[in-house]
Amino acid sequence: MKHVLTTGVFLALSTPAFADQSVSINFVAEIGGKPFSCTETYDGLGSTDASVAGTDYRMFVSAPALVRADGSLQPIALEQDGKWQLDDVALLDFEDGAAGCNGTGNPDMNTSLGGTVPEGDYQGLAFTVAVPFDKNHGDPTLAPAPLNATSMFWNWQNGYRFVRIDMVPTDKKEGGPKGWFLHLGSTMCAAQSKTEAPSACANPNHMPVLFTEFDPATHVVVVDPAPVVVGADLRINAPETSPGCMSFPGDSDCLTVMEKLGLPYGDIPAGTQQLVTVR
Repeated sequence: MKHVLTTGVFLALSTPAFADQSVSINFVAEIGGKPFSCTETYDGLGSTDASVAGTDYRMFVSAPALVRADGSLQPIALEQDGKWQLDDVALLDFEDGAAGCNGTGNPDMNTSLGGTVPEGDYQGLAFTVAVPFDKNHGDPTLAPAPLNATSMFWNWQNGYRFVRIDMVPTDKKEGGPKGWFLHLGSTMCAAQSKTEAPSACANPNHMPVLFTEFDPATHVVVVDPAPVVVGADLRINAPETSPGCMSFPGDSDCLTVMEKLGLPYGDIPAGTQQLVTVR
């Protein structure tokens, strides 16, 4: 008899050695602690307590793994569903294309990733918010799902938006931005031409996530940009820059943001990532 952690409790099973067990990791999207909806407005955000409406909310994760008691990682073999999961990459889509999300969104949603792991005693969760380099630079119109999500793609050099959370201030200052967007992706990627894959990126901006305590049966992964943008004024935008923070160097809208994604930005060292938590 062996003991296997499958649903937060130990079960006695008489299954063959090395049998696989299914695992599902559930995610929830929030803004300021409130469930995300394309029809809602969210108050008290950023350095000026701005009110915003959400217009897009998606995120790529890769290399998901459960954490064993000794700290080692067991990769989750993702189900190859032909739509949301490809190899070790999954697209999470929290918008339903309604109301303010009808510009870039779509009705289909995906709020979990699923696959299998060998039977074992697991106590944590790890993944990376990113698209791996070898999949990040190509033609999305020719890529299999979910990498065919063209609205998550920047260009050949920089690749995909790993995070796309679009917010529109409803109480913006006169002449203020039409939107304040939190987009995370690789930047400063050297390539010979605009249609050639780069050899490397100076700022990969892959965001590692590790939870030492996580039970898929009782815990959910919570995504919320409010702690990330707490020091930013969402009602204005730095002149001659993209709306909000899109990870690119030289954007003062990113000065208080990137460190809270656990990433360095210019001379600002990385802090603790605050976008993703467990509940």
